[in-house]
Amino acid sequence: MIGIAIVYAIAAIAVAVFGTLGDRGGPPSSSSTAAALGYLLANLTLIAAIIGLVVSGLIWGRGTRQLAEAHGSSGRSYSRHWGIRVFSTCLFVSAAVAWLASDRSAPAVLFGQAALRTLGAAALVGGVLHSRARVLRLIADVDRIVAGHYPPVTGQDRGWPLSPTPTSDDWNASQWDPDVLRDIESRRQRDRT
Repeated sequence: MIGIAIVYAIAAIAVAVFGTLGDRGGPPSSSSTAAALGYLLANLTLIAAIIGLVVSGLIWGRGTRQLAEAHGSSGRSYSRHWGIRVFSTCLFVSAAVAWLASDRSAPAVLFGQAALRTLGAAALVGGVLHSRARVLRLIADVDRIVAGHYPPVTGQDRGWPLSPTPTSDDWNASQWDPDVLRDIESRRQRDRT
């Protein structure tokens, strides 16, 4: 996903560069064949990168959710991050800039769009890396608990596994089984009478 976001940012910049090579600042005319071909390839790459971002985002989100849930946490909080929101906002503002501009092919509009799209791609990369670091921390914490390096803390998330080393409290059924506790209390009442 990170590679596709980088390709997306490069394609957005290439569209702006090849768009300014034209006679009037718009898409290159047919007289400059190389510039026209470059503009066309940059636009096709940009479209392919957008499709690639959507597909890889869906695959990455599903994999991240499954990995977080396998380690005892809610997967949604790990697969949804701030980078997606910033990327979507930059993409929307970029389209709005082109729609509101009187001359959509002006260099300022093209480079403004490229800057917004590049900022969005950078935010997407940052969000993915931040989310990846959180998942790696989750896995490390669970591995530490399972290995018995420190006991689980009371009130922790129910998804956390218990310590594999039994203690004397584990064998005291009156502390963890309410039926046994009721049976013990009823015997004490019978013995008193």
